[in-house]
Amino acid sequence: MSPRRNLPAELAEALEMVAPGTDLRDGIDNIIRASNGALVVVANPYKLERMNLVSGGMKIGLEFTPMRLYELAKMDGAIVVSPDLSVIHYANVYLTPDATLESEETGTRHMAGHRVARQTGDLVIVVSERRRVVSLYQGPYGPHVLEDIGVVLSKANSALATLEKFTVRLTGEARNLTVHEYDGAVTLREVVNAISTFEYSARIADEIEAYVRELGSEGRLIEMQLEQAFHNVPDQYDALLRDYVDEGVDPREVRADLHAFTSEQLSEPVEITQLLGYGSVGQTEEVLVRPRGYRQLERVPRLPRRVAERLISEFGSLQDLLTATEEELDEIEGVGQARARAIHRGLERQRGLETSNEVL
Repeated sequence: MSPRRNLPAELAEALEMVAPGTDLRDGIDNIIRASNGALVVVANPYKLERMNLVSGGMKIGLEFTPMRLYELAKMDGAIVVSPDLSVIHYANVYLTPDATLESEETGTRHMAGHRVARQTGDLVIVVSERRRVVSLYQGPYGPHVLEDIGVVLSKANSALATLEKFTVRLTGEARNLTVHEYDGAVTLREVVNAISTFEYSARIADEIEAYVRELGSEGRLIEMQLEQAFHNVPDQYDALLRDYVDEGVDPREVRADLHAFTSEQLSEPVEITQLLGYGSVGQTEEVLVRPRGYRQLERVPRLPRRVAERLISEFGSLQDLLTATEEELDEIEGVGQARARAIHRGLERQRGLETSNEVL
C-alpha cells in the first residue's frame, strides 16, 4: 500500500491547497513554465515577525492572485502568503530560521524552507528552478514532492482497477456469508476472510481518496468512479463487525485496530480472530458463529438504526429474527404493524436474493 494512505492530516491538507484547479497551483504552474524558482511560506506574517524569521524584502499586502505570485517569484527572496491564501504579505524577504535545526537538504531554498516549516509548523513550498520540482514542507513533515498529474492519474486508475477486483471478491464472499447466515452455518473462517477483504478494500479506497485530493479539479471522474464502486461498502463493513465481535468487544475499536494492522497481520487469521474477542480457537473453519442480524437489517429499506438496535437487543440473533412473526416484531418499540411487515418481507427478500449478484 502506498504511503499516501498514511499521510499525516497536515500534509493531506497541504496537497489539497496545491491541487490542480486552485489559484495557488495555477501560480506554481506559471512559475514552473517560466523555468523560475520560488520559496513560498503560507503563514501568519505577524507570527513570522515575532519569531524573527523574516528580514528585508517588501511589504506587499495585496490580494493573492496566481499572476502576482508568478511575478513576485522572479525575485530571489521568499514570498509570504496568508494561511487562507487571500493575501500576499511579503515578497523578496530573507528567511532566518534557526540554523541548529537539522535538515538533510543541500540547496539554499530547500534548506531554508525545511527549517522554517519545522520551526513554525506551517506550510512551505519550494519550487526548484533547475529541476522543475515542487517540494512541500509542513511542520515536521517533508519534503513531499508533487508528482506529475499524468502519473497521479495513472496510479489512481490502477488503484480503481484493483478496488473493482476486491469489490467483486467482496460480492462473492458476502453472498456466501448470507447463504450460510440464513442456514445458520457461518464459520469463523468465513467471517475472518470477509473482514480481511473489507479492510483491504477500505485501504484501497483511502488511497484513491488521497489521489483525488491531490488531483483537485482533475480528479472528478476518479471521485465519481470511487463513489460508484464503494458506495455501500463502509456500511456493510461496520455491520459485519457489529454482527460478529464477541460480547463486550467494541466494534469501533476493532475497526480502528484493523486499520492500524500491517499487511502481514491482516493476512493472519489468528490476529483477526483474537481482535474479535475469540482468543485462540484452533481451526477457525470448524468454529460456528451466530450473526446478530445487523448485515441483513441494514438492507431492509428505510429501517432506522435505532429500531434495528432494539430488534437485535430483543431477539439476540438473526436466526431468532427470521423465526419471529410479524406480531412479535410489532411489539418492539418503534416498529409498528407496517414496519413489521416491511422487515419480515425484507428479510424474506434477502433470502430470495442470496444466490444473486445483488446481495452486496
